[in-house]
Amino acid sequence: MEKIGLKYGLFTALALIGYFLLMKLVGLEHIIELRFLNGVIMAIGVTMAIRGLKKMRQGDIGYFEGLGTGIITSALATVVFAAFMVVYIKTFDNRLLSVLAGNQYFGERMAITPGVVIFMVLMLEGVISGFMVSFIAMQWFKRRDHKVPGSP
Repeated sequence: MEKIGLKYGLFTALALIGYFLLMKLVGLEHIIELRFLNGVIMAIGVTMAIRGLKKMRQGDIGYFEGLGTGIITSALATVVFAAFMVVYIKTFDNRLLSVLAGNQYFGERMAITPGVVIFMVLMLEGVISGFMVSFIAMQWFKRRDHKVPGSP
């Protein structure tokens, strides 16, 4: 379970970093609304991880095992991507920091501790969306014979 979560977590992180660098190349990194596609990339990565686990186990995965794989995938992808963004902004593009602070999405603490604020916001965004996607994906991938205890 952990191995698959780590593998797909790294692939998802690379996809998120690639998407950001593509947006930077095109000149659209300042459009906050395009970050919605980060959620789509996360959903694809988590779903592929759960599917990979189910395929490896010949279709027999427990509900919480699949949920855990999705959470591991999203947590690793988010940590790697958030660390990349902090390093990138601090090292290469301080202008992006002023764009984010000017939009007031990150609050007044941006001026005091910008690296911490960016990291924490990206962590919350990624882990919450990853958990939701894992929960939704497990409704599809759970065993077909799974029954709620006490139900007919």
